[in-house]
Amino acid sequence: MVSARLIKPTSRLRKSHESFITEFRRSGEELVPWVLDRVGKNFKDYITWLESASEGRNLPEGYVANSTFWLIDACDEIVAISNIRCDLSADLMKLGGHIGFGVRSSARRKGYGTEILRQSLVEARSLGIGDMRITCDKENLGSSRVIVRNGGQLDEEEYMAERGCIVQRYWIRR
Repeated sequence: MVSARLIKPTSRLRKSHESFITEFRRSGEELVPWVLDRVGKNFKDYITWLESASEGRNLPEGYVANSTFWLIDACDEIVAISNIRCDLSADLMKLGGHIGFGVRSSARRKGYGTEILRQSLVEARSLGIGDMRITCDKENLGSSRVIVRNGGQLDEEEYMAERGCIVQRYWIRR
């Protein structure tokens, strides 16, 4: 098991957050979780927005309340980020689920994916979520392995034309 802890976002880790996003962009990957796309010029405003999103305030139309967490290593670097949604819209049932997570490329294959999902599941349970829906692209073998390692059972697969790929949908039961 890796040594890392889950924390709420803080302005103190701005540089680590910036490098996290830079790694995703350099690799040409989609920013995951979705809240990474919301960072603007003022990082403190971003942190404030994340806090309000957890209370269901200041969200884009059709979005649900969501809580973001950062997994930090022993050196205080953000190695992974998760976003937990207590309620699911019909769209989130198909793509997104209760927990979305991303691991910076330089931290992959070190157990951080498994660890962020494990700790996020604990957090989600404390928020009152029972059975959890988690999705990933079928070609994302790393994410599917992380989900299965955390008790995920494949429920269904569907080709989603808008993504150009097959999406897998898992349940992690209580």
